[in-house]
Amino acid sequence: MKFKTILSVFVAVLMLFSCIKHEIIPAPTPKVDLQCKFSGTVNGTSTEFIQNVSGYDCSSQNEINLLNPPAQSSEIYCAEMSSTTASTPSVKIRLGKISWTGAAQTDLPLTSFDGFFTSASNILPTYKDDCTNGFNVVYKDASGTIYASHEASTNFQDAKFTNIVQESDATGDYSKFVCTFNCYVYYQSGTNPAPGLDSIRIQNGQFKGWFKK
Repeated sequence: MKFKTILSVFVAVLMLFSCIKHEIIPAPTPKVDLQCKFSGTVNGTSTEFIQNVSGYDCSSQNEINLLNPPAQSSEIYCAEMSSTTASTPSVKIRLGKISWTGAAQTDLPLTSFDGFFTSASNILPTYKDDCTNGFNVVYKDASGTIYASHEASTNFQDAKFTNIVQESDATGDYSKFVCTFNCYVYYQSGTNPAPGLDSIRIQNGQFKGWFKK
């Protein structure tokens, strides 16, 4: 009798545990690791903009021209290191233009987005003011005066993209990069600069950031 009692308890406990539903833990959602930093010598001064320091971060506010088919839409990709803190300088690089037939940005195929940044002409881009098949640098000083590179500049200028990594997550599709460049940027708008300071030289500029589809 004692054995039967123990057996009955064992069976009851076994049935109890078999009825317990196991919690299903969903797989972690992939998330792109977005890191950014700018460093270089700006007008003779060593300069660094570091992510999450003094409000600095990278943003990707692209310049999009959407047209209805059969006309082609186009886009200039932008990445800017700027701060939420007032009276701080910023630097922006622009690369373009990519074109596609479609009236919405989502019509651009991901393969076209990825291929755009890995093409030889965009890894070593030439300077173009309107970014048609080219590259442009925009610098804003602490007073808000804006300077931009010129394709016709007689001063040395170059640009190169390396460490290109393309990833996607729930927030979008990204092309991460490191861009190194040297150029002069010239007064464009804002407070008039002091005489003789209508241009700024950027040496050994290195922009680590991303473009977003």
